[in-house]
Amino acid sequence: MAVEIVLVNANKPSSRILKRAARLIAKSKVIVCPTDTGYALVANALDAKAVVKVFNLKGRAYSNPIHVTVNSMEAAGKYAHWNKVAEHLACNFLPGALTLVLPKKEIIPPLLVAGQDTIGIRIPDNRVILDLAAMTNLPLTATSANLSGQPTPYSVPEVIEQLGEAVESVALILDQGPLPVRGLSTIVDLTVSPPQLIRQGRVSWLELRQVLQSLPD
Repeated sequence: MAVEIVLVNANKPSSRILKRAARLIAKSKVIVCPTDTGYALVANALDAKAVVKVFNLKGRAYSNPIHVTVNSMEAAGKYAHWNKVAEHLACNFLPGALTLVLPKKEIIPPLLVAGQDTIGIRIPDNRVILDLAAMTNLPLTATSANLSGQPTPYSVPEVIEQLGEAVESVALILDQGPLPVRGLSTIVDLTVSPPQLIRQGRVSWLELRQVLQSLPD
């Protein structure tokens, strides 16, 4: 059975299509959705059954945590212990290619974060995923729609090639067309002081340090 692919408008995604995607997510399904850093496997991050499907689709080790997408700082505060440093960075860089690692709240299943006490939070600069996160009112998995260790896919044909037969386990693909190849999100650990760079991505560490130095006392 071939996976269903639906075209979405990057600037004004159809609410009908997004509602359908949201219903699938509510049923523990995994979909593929565009983000600002490539196509991602998207599921309800609070649903252990759905999270297992994401790990299995990617062939990802359960010791490797999965970050989540939310649509706002207010939503982020439901799943992570937000602080003034996170708020300062978010005001300067989000929506955008920055992942903030923060202490997680109890609602986050241990499976998602490899049993750790932290959670990576993203607010991507992509209308489709943001509208979907708002519609579901859930944290959504934000991991590339690739096989673990392979390149991030920036088009639906790349997703299909990467996943191979496993793509049949995807309930729906939202196709925004080829995405700009801009690189991954920068990951910063805010559970330590001073904050530590975990992965260099599109947002430079120099930019981050400059903003952190401007943080009011």
